[in-house]
Amino acid sequence: MLRKWLLLYTMIILVGGCSGKKVEDETKPAARPDSSESSLAEEEKPGEGENRKASEMDLSELERIKIPETKEELAAQPGGILTNDIPFEEETNMWPKIGLGDYKEELLDKLGEVTGTVQDPETIFKAMQYYIGSSAFGRAIKELEDYKMDWYEPYLPEPEELESHKGQGDPGKVLILLDASSSMLLDIEGKQKMDVAKSAATRFANTIGGTHDVSLIVYGHAGTQNDEDKELSCTTIDEVYPLQPFDPKKFTEAVDGVEAKGWTPIANAIKKARENMSGLKQPVTLYIISDGAETCNGDPSAEAKAFADEDKRRAVNIIGFDVDTSGESSLKKVAAAGNGEYISAKTIEELNGSIEKKWVPSFLEVMSKSNELIKHWGQSYDSLTAVNSLKSRIYNAGVAEKNRYYSALDSIRGEGMISPEIYEEIKKLIEKKADLSLEISKDMETKKHDELEADRQAVIHRVNEWSERMNKIRNSQK
Repeated sequence: MLRKWLLLYTMIILVGGCSGKKVEDETKPAARPDSSESSLAEEEKPGEGENRKASEMDLSELERIKIPETKEELAAQPGGILTNDIPFEEETNMWPKIGLGDYKEELLDKLGEVTGTVQDPETIFKAMQYYIGSSAFGRAIKELEDYKMDWYEPYLPEPEELESHKGQGDPGKVLILLDASSSMLLDIEGKQKMDVAKSAATRFANTIGGTHDVSLIVYGHAGTQNDEDKELSCTTIDEVYPLQPFDPKKFTEAVDGVEAKGWTPIANAIKKARENMSGLKQPVTLYIISDGAETCNGDPSAEAKAFADEDKRRAVNIIGFDVDTSGESSLKKVAAAGNGEYISAKTIEELNGSIEKKWVPSFLEVMSKSNELIKHWGQSYDSLTAVNSLKSRIYNAGVAEKNRYYSALDSIRGEGMISPEIYEEIKKLIEKKADLSLEISKDMETKKHDELEADRQAVIHRVNEWSERMNKIRNSQK
């Protein structure tokens, strides 16, 4: 009987032990078959894998970013991903917007990804440049580099040119007809033809204005080149500078207000000049600067003949500026009908040279030209103002960028993304970048002023050298 109970007791213990082991096994966590699978299960929950890859891609971009240290590197800096569409005028305004735009939350998310991976000040600063850097440096720097001043320089004919024109008569009243049709908007040698022609007309008027009354008549400046504006453009002829002694300020203002826009009514322009001079019994000469033939269905040859027929001392002279073969043939006929001369000018140098050699010597009195350079005073002020404005754009872009950097820096510090030590290091990088744009703007301003003054002095030297030679010739003939 005792053996029976001992056997039963032993069986109970064995069963209980097995049961306890099973419970113990079930309470333990399941074994992880592979550590890489475990990492994937824990770290790549739905959607997280793509975010991690995007972050890695951004960090890869950051490694290639260059923090500018020179003018060339600053000019090459691309705009930030989130700020590249800020208009240039807004980015270079002296009153930049404070704080971050609508992109603030997106920026903080991106910077959070970066700071969550690295705590390196330079890398974080690169991220700020990558997302909110200024896009204006390249254009602002180029505009200041390219700025030029077209210093006034009078026409200076040589003695042999004066001698060859001794027999020509006095032109009397001088009427300059300036073509402002839409084709004058085209460029020649990197400059707009309209600007070149206006400069030539001003120099010509200034040269003859000391001894002759001058008028400026413009045509083609109204409407557009579209068919619906043809009548307006072809019938609008304006005398923007009435016949009078030359006044540099008033004439320049009149010329500066001319814009190339529409058709080419040469016939109506000559007719306007004839009507203005009707009844005047003294020499009158038209000087037309045009880049093409009549396009308003008029008859410029007939009008030129009518003008010249009113007095044998009248003439219609034309300079064809960059005119095609067909247009040149037409303009030659107009000049011939008007008892004048046609001159072809295919380049800027030829335009100025033609005026100097063909128009000016016929009535130029050999005299010192130095006093004509008084116009440089006004031009010097204009260049000073322009350079300062262009320089300020570089500096202003730096200020706008700096403000964004500090707004971003304060935000990530407030979010606890960086330590106080990292904050101070990034501040140094921000200030260094801002100082760079300031130094570059000042250095470029100084160099541009020196360059412009050197160009001006070259003009003065040529005028003084010419005047000295003319004085020697006059003295030798006494």
